[in-house]
Amino acid sequence: MTHLQQFDKKNFRIFVVVLSILLLACLFCSNSIPTTSPATNTERSPRLALWLAKKAELLSREEAAYDLVMTGWLTADEANSITSRSPQTKLLAGLTHTWILEDPDWLDLLITVANNGNPGGSLQITESMRLKLDQNGDGLLDENCSPPGWDRISAMDPRDPAWREVVLAFYQNTAAQPQHDGVIVDMVDAYPFCDGGWSEDVPSPISQAEWVAAQDELLGLIRALVPDDKWVIANAGADFPAGSPFPQHLNGYVLENFLGSWGAGLEEGLASAQRALVTTHEPHLVVFAVDTENTGIIDWRKIRIGLAASLLLDNTFFAFDSGPADHGGVTDWWLPVYDFSLGQALGPFEEQNGCYRRTFEYGLVLLTSDTDQTLQLGYEAVNIFNGESGTLFDIPLNDAVILIQTGE
Repeated sequence: MTHLQQFDKKNFRIFVVVLSILLLACLFCSNSIPTTSPATNTERSPRLALWLAKKAELLSREEAAYDLVMTGWLTADEANSITSRSPQTKLLAGLTHTWILEDPDWLDLLITVANNGNPGGSLQITESMRLKLDQNGDGLLDENCSPPGWDRISAMDPRDPAWREVVLAFYQNTAAQPQHDGVIVDMVDAYPFCDGGWSEDVPSPISQAEWVAAQDELLGLIRALVPDDKWVIANAGADFPAGSPFPQHLNGYVLENFLGSWGAGLEEGLASAQRALVTTHEPHLVVFAVDTENTGIIDWRKIRIGLAASLLLDNTFFAFDSGPADHGGVTDWWLPVYDFSLGQALGPFEEQNGCYRRTFEYGLVLLTSDTDQTLQLGYEAVNIFNGESGTLFDIPLNDAVILIQTGE
């Protein structure tokens, strides 16, 4: 046997061992999907949401077809325009139960709806409804309470009977509209807007226990006014704390600033969405609302992770916009990557060693949270995020792919 033959056999054995290791390492992240035709819009995935929608932008952008639209109010004609392009769309309307925006148009909407169309009706905003601070230490509660940096938002006292009357009338009239599939309630929070860091350590006019109890009671009253076949969704911010009483009144909630600096991370968001299955009413909805954190610059890694995460669970939606200071835009935030469908999920997601995977009729979703992953497929697929095709895909740590099958 020549030295060359010995060398070839030795390297062949090494190649076989290395290949076996690689195949075992990729086994969990490999998949086999039946070859089928592309999905139709009636069975599309992902499910897309628009949080605090800017109606003018939405109505003018024909291709922007969302599955869940949340805004302040929709006329019957506006609702028909939206659902004509996507009949499956659910439309929710509402504002708040703990704050007001110091803006004439916003206040006019609240008061007009509360008074059943009459802006000069008996239900009006008064100073006694507001939560006030003693900012200068003179013993008088005489300064509006606002979250830092949000001077146009003023906290209202959820215990105040007159404020409750306004809120309940607004939600009763909103829920009664046949074009609305339910209501939204913004900024349902476990911590008072006048507490601690919110008010820069100025003593709060309401304790945390009083704040939570009053919101809990008010949410229960709102829920009682909404027909059973309509939804109640709240903006939970990062999440509701364990044992929070709020979810019992809700069908679901928005995780605002998901993956952002003050929002929930991937594991926290997934845990929250799963917790919704046992703490809210059916259909247990959760919206993963990713944003640019008011920068206007798209972080495509967050888009990939957020969109993929929303596909790991049922009844979960994905939203994206500029951020907390300017929600609901459509013109700059309707993304080409939305134009795909995975069809129906073939089972629940699986997780092993930081690799989250879910298989669909026409492709699969994979996220990584602990380590890089190599995905070896037995068929041709295309990555919707960059258009790359093949059978072998590398997914970096803290990233995701959504793959659509393109061949045998």
